[in-house]
Amino acid sequence: MHNNETPLVDAIAAYIAKGRQRGHMPGHKGQARGLLSSFGELAAWDVTEADGLDDLHAPEGAILCAEHLMALAVGALKAYFLVNGATAGIQAAILAAVKPGEMLLLPRNAHRAAWTAMALGDIRPLWLEVPQTAAGLPLAVMPEQVEQALSAHPEVKAAFFVYPSFYGVCGDLAGCLAAARRHGVTTIVDEAHGAPLPFIAPDLAAARLGADLVIDSWHKSMGSLGQTAVLGCNRPDLHPEHWLTLLQTSSPSYPLLASLDAARAEWQEQAVAWAGQLRQERRLLENALAGAANLRLIDGADLPAGFAYDDTKALLYSAVGHSGGQIAGKLRECGLEPEFAAGRFALLLLTYADTAPDSLAASLAAADAKLTAVNPEGAPDPAALPLPEQAITPFYAAHADTKDIPLAAAAGCISAGLLTPYPPGIPAVGMGEVIEAEMVEKLQELMASGGKVQGVAKGNVTVICQKQQ
Repeated sequence: MHNNETPLVDAIAAYIAKGRQRGHMPGHKGQARGLLSSFGELAAWDVTEADGLDDLHAPEGAILCAEHLMALAVGALKAYFLVNGATAGIQAAILAAVKPGEMLLLPRNAHRAAWTAMALGDIRPLWLEVPQTAAGLPLAVMPEQVEQALSAHPEVKAAFFVYPSFYGVCGDLAGCLAAARRHGVTTIVDEAHGAPLPFIAPDLAAARLGADLVIDSWHKSMGSLGQTAVLGCNRPDLHPEHWLTLLQTSSPSYPLLASLDAARAEWQEQAVAWAGQLRQERRLLENALAGAANLRLIDGADLPAGFAYDDTKALLYSAVGHSGGQIAGKLRECGLEPEFAAGRFALLLLTYADTAPDSLAASLAAADAKLTAVNPEGAPDPAALPLPEQAITPFYAAHADTKDIPLAAAAGCISAGLLTPYPPGIPAVGMGEVIEAEMVEKLQELMASGGKVQGVAKGNVTVICQKQQ
């Protein structure tokens, strides 16, 4: 097979060309009618496991070939298509690597999917605190933290890393992986926000650095449809496919699967050109803000030694103290919707699909000018809170009797679910952890400033029916 082949796309196209009457699901029978009329030809591609179209959960034909080409592209031994997002990949990777009752090492900025995997698999967490800058920018765990934790806890079976972070920070992944290998633990890398790396900086990609399991979220930056991602596996003794069969839908969307096949082929053909385009776009944004009164772009020079920045992201902050919310507000006034705003930062994602980078740069310059007339409101204190106490495991928290109480009265209680500020979507309190009074104040402050916290509904949180002594 060649890089530009698209076996699944071709199989679906061939099926459509046969013109068979559809006596199978989906019920629209390939016709976009009524409110679905805007979907156009996509309806014809929305098929099922018909003759010649293979089966995601037992691939033998077109899907297997497409996954093989994906594995070659990302530098993995095997690759698995995901239609339940990187969430399913993270869950399957953890459950494939860690058995019930065993321990997983992971950073505090791990995605909520890591929590749900631990709840499903009765896995015990060992947390690593994530350092941050004075401005409140989370960095990444360092190799010496990994080495120290694994030396103190030889019972750890797997180590989970986030690379790069949602904010675009890249830590020393090679050093962290080396520390884990010295202790014989399986390595899992959430590379959801770094899917372009195998194509634009392959030497920095997690799979090529030797990670055992790598999750890339293709819909975020690679051009495939929403919910699509890829799980790469570099060890034949690990079987995430077993867990994917249990976790993913039994009715996978063929347009989603085909979009992964098509996006991979296009990236293999256009990688060099798109990498150059992204570098040029980043320079345009830097030039637009070169003499700006307020806005700055975070880059590697803003980070401590040992950390780098992913230039496919544009992380904005105000040199004079505007909050991320204020920055985002002015961006919207200039016709630009950011990915998120939190604390003192607002984030823009840069991709190959930015066809008008000059317009994007002009919007940044215009937003900077508008901020001059805005009194900086600052942002909540970026000081990191201590790690909450893990009173019971996520598994037992998920199965415990619960009750809803006001957040204001929750200090000292054990959380039954995840309390997750959005953005950026990283749990502040996890399942089975004690909700400290300081955390209650922090969450209330966040919501008062316009932020949202998943897990807080109408002012209430769900807690375990007992009081932590």
